[in-house]
Amino acid sequence: MHNEKKAVKIASFWALILAIVKFTFWIISWSMTLLATAADSLLDLMVSLLNLFALKEASKPADKDHNYGHWKIEWIVAVIEWLIIIGSWWLIIFSSVKKLIHWTQLNSIDESIIVMIISIIVTGIIVFFLKRTAEKTHNLIIKADLIHYTMDFLTNTWIIIALVLVKYTWYQMIDPIIAIGIAIYIMVPSFKIMKEWIDVLMDKSIDKDDMIWKIILKNKDIESFHKLKTHKSWGKVFISFHLVFKNKKISLKEANDISNEIEKELKKHFKKSSILIRLDSYNELDS
Repeated sequence: MHNEKKAVKIASFWALILAIVKFTFWIISWSMTLLATAADSLLDLMVSLLNLFALKEASKPADKDHNYGHWKIEWIVAVIEWLIIIGSWWLIIFSSVKKLIHWTQLNSIDESIIVMIISIIVTGIIVFFLKRTAEKTHNLIIKADLIHYTMDFLTNTWIIIALVLVKYTWYQMIDPIIAIGIAIYIMVPSFKIMKEWIDVLMDKSIDKDDMIWKIILKNKDIESFHKLKTHKSWGKVFISFHLVFKNKKISLKEANDISNEIEKELKKHFKKSSILIRLDSYNELDS
């Protein structure tokens, strides 16, 4: 969990710096594209801080009141994050439409372009760092943060294009039009994030039943298995099933040893996992 917290802390720090710089230059230039990206950086900061809180709470061990740990705190955070995202959409769209109706002159375009170039460089470093952490930990919160900052990297590129077009064409309406496009662009992957959260909340299976099936039946002492259930939460895979042995008079020790062998084999493929195996002398589904 240390790597995840470190990654989120670094992302939070740079999101704060970028938000301050962008809002400062938005006040100077009144560029709606700068407002869009400044609001997004502020959103990323808030989301990263929420994620840091969730990581801290979720890492607490199980206790007498929470026998399965504190992992579900992530769902509370997910709802808050979703509300923040919705709020950012409407802020950007409302402000951009208002500017289309009430036109205002852009100022300090050169300075704004410089700010966005710096933003792209910093955001690129954050994306690289979060991607490495996500690959190592497979943590869902880190993956969500990675999607946020990847979106930033791409939208910042489009903002530079908008500012350059305004600079050389002086067609001021390019600015709010691209800002609206950015808001819509942010909506699409945010739905993907929410779907991933919902899938985990609803205990969606991990879609690797075939692999589990092969590992279990590879053992020559196993006749069959049933009631296979899988789901993933907080980067951990949960697997449970019932084993049926060929030898109907197998001793408890022998059955337990075989079960342990299968569990070890499964954990080679699912590094972070919790496996629950029930030992049956017959297939109760046939009874």
